[in-house]
Amino acid sequence: MSDPSGPTVRRRRLGGELRRLRERAGLDQAAAATHLECSTSKISRLETGQGLAKAMEIRGLLDLYSVTDDAERSKILDIHKTAAEVGWWEQAEYEEVLPSGLGVYVGLEYDARAVQTWELGFIPGLLQTADYARAVHAVFPFSSPNEVDRLVEVRMQRQRRLVASPSPLEVWAVIDESVLRRNIGGRPVMRDQLKALASAAQQPNITIQVYPASKDVHPGLRGSFSLLEFGPLDPRIGYVDSPAGNAFLEKDKQIRSLVHTLDRLRAGALDPEETAALLDNLAAEEN
Repeated sequence: MSDPSGPTVRRRRLGGELRRLRERAGLDQAAAATHLECSTSKISRLETGQGLAKAMEIRGLLDLYSVTDDAERSKILDIHKTAAEVGWWEQAEYEEVLPSGLGVYVGLEYDARAVQTWELGFIPGLLQTADYARAVHAVFPFSSPNEVDRLVEVRMQRQRRLVASPSPLEVWAVIDESVLRRNIGGRPVMRDQLKALASAAQQPNITIQVYPASKDVHPGLRGSFSLLEFGPLDPRIGYVDSPAGNAFLEKDKQIRSLVHTLDRLRAGALDPEETAALLDNLAAEEN
């Protein structure tokens, strides 16, 4: 089983603790940056879990924040020690080809208990076949064949969480019907992809629904997004990817909006049994 509090979640938890302690001390990020002789952007990255300070820097911040209780200091330093572990996605062979921000997402996904996703453009990455993933990555500019191969490897590595024992990642995917009819990679690739989707839907931890193309305007037309759920101590995180970059959403209002949108999409989509029948029919059409 993937550790439900893996390195990415631990870094975010550490960042949250550092932010809490700074605010309790009545200091702003500029004061912390001055103390460490670094930029405020570094402090911001630390507090959002997108960076990791050295142990001596953590001790310096604890001193600045007047954290004198030994138990409280030990707790923070213990979190820092485990947060320093390196995930497979941070290995050089993968990190150098992952688009900006995607490595953070992969780490969060690895640590997540459940992922709920709405897809308007492609089959969700967790459910893509290797050939489909290769066809998707091959169209992006500036990607060499070697880089495409490594990006496909990342996709396949991510999918190991779907079969991790004893607690596989739970996935609920709502996919726009147009995605299934978009001939990516050629007919044999799409046929195999549709069959793979139908097979994945039989797994107890995976639910797939298709949103019919016959439906009129709906909230999902604004773009794809994902919601990641963790343990009881960690809030849900929203993720939105776009040509302009990606965004991680954590504010209550933002999460409520995504949950409301996903609920509406699930309510309007075909149920899992109807989706399975549609997938079988579409796969047959590709023969």
